[in-house]
This record gives sequence, structure tokens and C-alpha cells, in this order.
Amino acid sequence: MIDFSEFPTLGILGGMGPGAAVDFQQRLLDASPATKDQEHIPTIVWNHGGIPDRQLALKNLGESPFKAMLHGLKILERSGVAKVAIPCNTAHFWHADLQQQTNIEILNMIEITVQQILDHYKYGDKVGILATKGALSTELYQRELSKYNIPYVMNSEEEIEKKFMPAVYAVKRNESEKAGIIFQELSQRLIDVGAGSIILACTEIPLGLHAIQSPILNVSFDTTQLLADACVRWFY
Repeated sequence: MIDFSEFPTLGILGGMGPGAAVDFQQRLLDASPATKDQEHIPTIVWNHGGIPDRQLALKNLGESPFKAMLHGLKILERSGVAKVAIPCNTAHFWHADLQQQTNIEILNMIEITVQQILDHYKYGDKVGILATKGALSTELYQRELSKYNIPYVMNSEEEIEKKFMPAVYAVKRNESEKAGIIFQELSQRLIDVGAGSIILACTEIPLGLHAIQSPILNVSFDTTQLLADACVRWFY
């Protein structure tokens, strides 16, 4: 019989949103060098859509998601996972607080993404940040990019409020094509003001862009994919 304790297990703290967590799992499978079932990364997934809305919490209009996220983290911890991935950019506002509650490393999606940008960065290039209002207001990517003096551009507050956020919620309603058109438009705005590449800083964005097979994907840093790739490097 196989001794399952010999295999490190990846914990996935999902639900933000549920579709993004499923997309992450598929990326993990696709990125794996496994040639048979037994070689894939063992995973335990907590994918609960009941986690309070991160955007409302950051605007002080709703309950903080921290307790719910911590509940899921502790379930993963008790399940014996060796590493945790959170496929949600905005949720990383609570990353440090969650990390203080466990000895298990929680991979940092923001740091992973910016390190990948550094590997491909040409001095002086601007990076576009396409993100939720919550992620932008907490400056998750702005601070990390500034550490390395990487200039960045963002959409206007009006574009985020009136176009981007409704598109994110459209993905959650399974209207990915409709959302993809808006994501593509807003990405092009960033390119028009000098961005050489775009950070897809919300895990709903690639779901929309892939739905319309957008060419924006060719000039983007897909944070979902980069997190999956980091998990593959860790395991193999």
C-alpha cells in the first residue's frame, strides 16, 4: 500500500471566487510534468463561496473575510498540507495576518508575480496593473513594484468602479464573454498610456479573456498561472 505521508500535499484556500479556484486547479494539472496519475501534485481544496466579499470589507461596507479564511486555513492545516496557495489577489491583503496563524508557508501571489516580471523586465518599461478597487486601494502591487523601481500605470477610478468591478461580478455570474470584452478594453487603455505588459491582478480576469481568446493574454502576466507554476516548482 502507498504511504501517503511521503507525498507533500498542497492546500488550496479557494472560494474567492469558486470559479477562479477551479481554474487554478486546472492550471496546476496543465503545468505539471506528470506522465501518470500517481505523479500529480496531491491537493486538498477548501473552496467555499461563503467567504465574505473582499471588496465590501475593504470599503468598510461588509464583514471582514479574515475569520472565514482562517477557518479554511485551519481545515487545511489539520488535513496535513505542506504548503498553501490562495488563488485570489485581493485576499493577499490578509496574507501576513494569515501567515502569523500557521507555521505552514502560504505562497505569496504578489511577490511571485513581481519576481516573474523582474525576470523579463526591460529597464524603463511601464507595467499596467489591472485589478479590483480593493487591490488597488491597498496598493498590493504598487508597493511591490516600487521596491524595484518599476513604473506602473492603472485605470482611472471611474473605469474601475463603472466597468471593471461589474465585469468581475459578471464572471461570477458565468457571463465570462461579456466580462472578457470589458477586460480587454481596459487592458488596451493601459497599453495606450505606455504599458508594455499587463498584470492580470484578479483571478477572474483570465477567465474572461480566455472566453474571448483575447490577444491581451500574449502581453500579460497571468497571476493564476504564475501561482500554479510556483506550486509546480515547489513540488517537483
